[in-house]
Amino acid sequence: MPRTAFPLSKSGNKAYRLGNRRWRVVTFDAAGLSCRLLVNYSYALSQYQAMMGVDANGDTKVLALERHPTHKGWHAHACCEPIQAVPAGIKRGHWIKNLNGSGVKHQAPIPNSDAAAFARAVAFFRLDKTVEGGGLI
Repeated sequence: MPRTAFPLSKSGNKAYRLGNRRWRVVTFDAAGLSCRLLVNYSYALSQYQAMMGVDANGDTKVLALERHPTHKGWHAHACCEPIQAVPAGIKRGHWIKNLNGSGVKHQAPIPNSDAAAFARAVAFFRLDKTVEGGGLI
């Protein structure tokens, strides 16, 4: 994936490395902000990630991240502070909260197609996929 598709300051001048995963980036406007959604997955490796961010002068402020690493099951990290307080790039700090506080390992199948991977992100982030909402799908 080229760096320009989903720029992140932590990766410096390098692209965000996805390994052998399939990926898709969708850009759209919401609430007056320019947003990016990165969806990447590997069915064979049981990996899935969807990252929602806001454009920030050629960089991206990551506001929410959903993924399925084998150690915790499906879970999400989300920004709980005003967007202005969130630094660009993938960074950990008090502004990010793990939304799987129950400690329960949620089991769900890894998407096995591009359409299923994108549909999962659209449903999770509750993106409006109607014509009035911009027709993401």
